Amino acid sequence: MERLILLIIFCAVAILSQGLLGPSARERIALRRAVTIRPGRQDALALEDQELSLPFSQRVVAPAMTSLRTKVLRYTPVGMRRRAEEKLVRAGRPMEVGALFSLRALMIAGFLVIGLFFGFALASWGPLKRSLAVGVCTGIGLILPDIWLAGRISRRKSAIQVALPDVLDLLTISVEAGLGFDAAIQKVAEKFRGPLGEEFQEYVKEVKLGRPRVDALRGLSRRVDLEEIRTFVAALIQAEQLGVSLAHVLRVQAEQMRYRRKQRAQERAMKMPVKIIFPLVIFILPTIFIVLFAPMAVQLMGIMSGVK
Repeated sequence: MERLILLIIFCAVAILSQGLLGPSARERIALRRAVTIRPGRQDALALEDQELSLPFSQRVVAPAMTSLRTKVLRYTPVGMRRRAEEKLVRAGRPMEVGALFSLRALMIAGFLVIGLFFGFALASWGPLKRSLAVGVCTGIGLILPDIWLAGRISRRKSAIQVALPDVLDLLTISVEAGLGFDAAIQKVAEKFRGPLGEEFQEYVKEVKLGRPRVDALRGLSRRVDLEEIRTFVAALIQAEQLGVSLAHVLRVQAEQMRYRRKQRAQERAMKMPVKIIFPLVIFILPTIFIVLFAPMAVQLMGIMSGVK
């Protein structure tokens, strides 16, 4: 019975893979049309040799992933794609939306196979435990890409928070030295190679393409999605609209960012004693007790055995 179930699951996975990775209707029509235009034998052999000379990843893996990405995006809701695109922008665009959903589909399929293997390999498990194992493994495959993406977003925001006061100091000095605001941002983007420098480079590209400065600044704030950047952008937009000196606004913002960085450092320092308690109680104190009281326990056991 179990072999029959595994055979049915294997056939279903094979049919699903063929449906996802196989050519679509348009691709099949294009292939039939290409066949009718029969090239010369020498050209066909040269093309075949050229294709066979490519590595396996380019001949098989890349087309399969492209087909999978196209099929997954076709059946993904628009709202889900938009939310995934926003997360990828905040993470620094490590991949495309289609690649993210393809990775999620592969992870779900892989962990589903693992859950089915463990469910049917352990004969002592009942139907409830097997279903639970399959559900847990499928859920792990579903949330792993989101966990990875959330970690990238968090690390990127932390890097921007750390670099922002120094970037604002350099930006203030550049503006006070006589550079324009956009030229100063371009100079800062050339000096800093981190996530904040990349965002400033994106801002410079948008301004060069003709986007208004206010809209480009709002786009910067929306991409980063950080409180410090939102405050900085709001102050710049207000200064732009009211005609206030940008150098003064930048100096005030740099002082505030340095003060916030100092507050974050103090907050982490105050949390440190609480975080040390757990490793102290679990690892350090038992070791100290063993070193101090183990010899005394051995001597006491020797004395008690001698008394008996």
